[in-house]
Amino acid sequence: MESKINKTKSMQPLIQTTDFIESLPKLLKDKKIILGVCGSVAIYKSLEVMRILQKLGASVRVVMSPSAQEFINPLLFEAISHYQVLTHNTQSWGQNPCNHIELATWGDAFLIAPSSANTFNKIANGIADNVLLESFLAFNKIKLIAPAANSVMLNNSTTSLKKFFDEYGVRFIIPPQFKELACGTEGYGALAEPLEIVFYLLRSLMRDSFWEQCNVCVSGGGSKEAFDDVRYLSNFSSGKMGASLALAAYCLGAQVYFISSQMPYPLPLDIKIQSVESSEDFLNAILAWQKNLFHTSSESFLFMSAAISDYLPTRVQGKLKKQEIGEMWNLKLQKNKDILATLPKVQKTIGFKLESQTDESLNLQNARNALREKQIDAICLNTITSSSNPLESLDNQIFWIQDSLVIDLGFCDKLSLAFKILQQAKNL
Repeated sequence: MESKINKTKSMQPLIQTTDFIESLPKLLKDKKIILGVCGSVAIYKSLEVMRILQKLGASVRVVMSPSAQEFINPLLFEAISHYQVLTHNTQSWGQNPCNHIELATWGDAFLIAPSSANTFNKIANGIADNVLLESFLAFNKIKLIAPAANSVMLNNSTTSLKKFFDEYGVRFIIPPQFKELACGTEGYGALAEPLEIVFYLLRSLMRDSFWEQCNVCVSGGGSKEAFDDVRYLSNFSSGKMGASLALAAYCLGAQVYFISSQMPYPLPLDIKIQSVESSEDFLNAILAWQKNLFHTSSESFLFMSAAISDYLPTRVQGKLKKQEIGEMWNLKLQKNKDILATLPKVQKTIGFKLESQTDESLNLQNARNALREKQIDAICLNTITSSSNPLESLDNQIFWIQDSLVIDLGFCDKLSLAFKILQQAKNL
């Protein structure tokens, strides 16, 4: 079994996972998640999964297999979840029931993480000989399983893991990662990282039938235009808006391609990421994405949120010396080509416009002019003010502009804005 990972390893997130989680909106507000836990050395990650789900606003209840209780006392899960843990010994059917039927009725999604090979195979064959399996069999909504076992066990011809992939689709299976396993061997068998598990759960719960049929390309960050081998011309774009659009499109079910010079925070492994620097790199990466569109009938969208340099320096080989430059550096720049204006219009295209005028009507007019000149479908206007700069901020205010339509999407965090932008894009 192989992972679906296609990721540029050189792009390391600028924000640590913990800080990123803290910055997220309550995407799972009012959602009820059942967390099934099996006996595995990876069980400690279940606690982190539960904490992330709670940070996102979800209520989490835990059901443990008998072997899971040999690794962790149920009391620990109860202390963090604030719910009684369902085990064989705690099942009750009285006035305040806590049993596999009651739990299965309560939840919106059922996640087993980690799932042992034994549990995985029993599920595939409809066996329910413990309270976790009984609960899972009785549950009829969204189910997800994150296996954790020796890779030989998972790939054994008698196991049902491949059957799950072939017959049920990967949306239900969170692929294990390749690393050194507890047994000392290396292979695809280690439990996925907690944040990746949560990403899969978000995608399962938030899928939109429209975006499931779409290919989405998002550009982010600022271009870096070199004028010698060690220096470059750039801007303060953080890539956060682009990354937020990529994550939102992923959660809604789209196939996502993220082209960026920055990786502001961790993104799902199923998002294809291309690391770029110059405006020429951005253009070539987008053209390569467009070329692949000829092999699909899916509707496609390009969100051009990258801040591409308007001017390019003349490139010099090596490093310019101070002695060569002198007291004053008269750097010569030439006007850059407009990527959006030159790209083939084979997809719905949404541009981004940054303005700094104090006159809001003038900013709107400049954005409308750009919409017409670039011949794109819509444009998102954001503004630098004396109190805020959207280039580096976690928050922003966007005006969605489409023909004569202008919609104020409000001031909020960039991920929430990304979902609002995608909602408007559905109407193009």
